[in-house]
Parts: sequence; C-alpha cells; structure tokens
Amino acid sequence: MADYQARVAPFINETFYVTGTQPYYSDGTIHGGFDVSTGTNSPLYAMTGGIVLYSQYNTGGYGNCIIIQDQITGTAILYAHLATTPYFGVGATVLPQQQIGIEGNTGESTGIHTHLEIQYNTLQSGWDWNIPKLDRPHVADFMGIPNQLGISAIYDGTPVPPIPTIRNKNKFPWVLYARKLRK
Repeated sequence: MADYQARVAPFINETFYVTGTQPYYSDGTIHGGFDVSTGTNSPLYAMTGGIVLYSQYNTGGYGNCIIIQDQITGTAILYAHLATTPYFGVGATVLPQQQIGIEGNTGESTGIHTHLEIQYNTLQSGWDWNIPKLDRPHVADFMGIPNQLGISAIYDGTPVPPIPTIRNKNKFPWVLYARKLRK
C-alpha cells in the first residue's frame, strides 16, 4: 500500500517512489527537478493535455524527453529519461492521461526513473531552459505529494482532467440542406 494518494502523476494505478527531491539531491547537490520511479520501465502518461513543445533526445543530460504545454493555463511539464523516443512529435496534441512514452534510463541517469520539471505561464515565451535550478517550481506541489525522498504514492486516474469537446450543433447536417431545397 502506498504512503500517499497523488492528485496527478505520470503513472496510473502503479505505486511509484520519490527517488530525487527538489531542489536538492540527498547528498546536498542542486537538482532542478523531481524524480519518481516505479523501477520497471512502466508506461508514462501525460499529467496534463496540451501541445508538444519539445520531443527528442536531449544532449544536456535529459536523454529522451518531451515537454507538453497546456494551452489554457500555460503550464508546461518536462518528462525526461524516457526509455525510447517520445510517442509524440513537436506540435502534436496530447490528451490528459494519454501514454507519451516509457519510463527509462537515458541521458545522465543513474537508474530507471522519470525526471519531472514544471514551468508556469509559458504561453507567450515557451519553455525557458535558463531558469536557475533553485527557482524552478516544485513538481511535488503540483502532484499533491510531499517532496520527500523514499515515499511511495499512487494515482488511480481519478479525477480525470476534463477534455474540451467540440459540440456539433447539427448532428445531421444533410437535413438542413434538404430543408433548404424544399423551399
């Protein structure tokens, strides 16, 4: 049984562990993200929906990574160290809880895990790679779990973030066309 129920997480119905806290690793060195792991190359799911800003292998240490930006709030989330190339390319639309890849160990990584970073208000400027590590928002707060090394958590997939739908006013558009012809 997990220690905490997460509000949202990149894993669904799988217990995961905090393996790297933010903004410091357990040895005191600076860490700009938040590391979580199931330890089993589990499927990785989008915590928000949005547009893919970045999707490739990053030589700066992230390995295979993807950044997804919510188009309503401007919240952008980076998922790093994926086992393979992310499932979506730049410009693609991703839905909340859609699988985006597999937890991995690429880049500068010491084991299977997912490195997460978050930025707010990115609609105008996009992802800012230059934000100092100590100034980056805490992903644990977004997920609703403590920023504490070794804790376990689970996210059961509820509530599902709402997905905007486009409502078609005329279910049968040919009916309207037929009415115009009769007049």
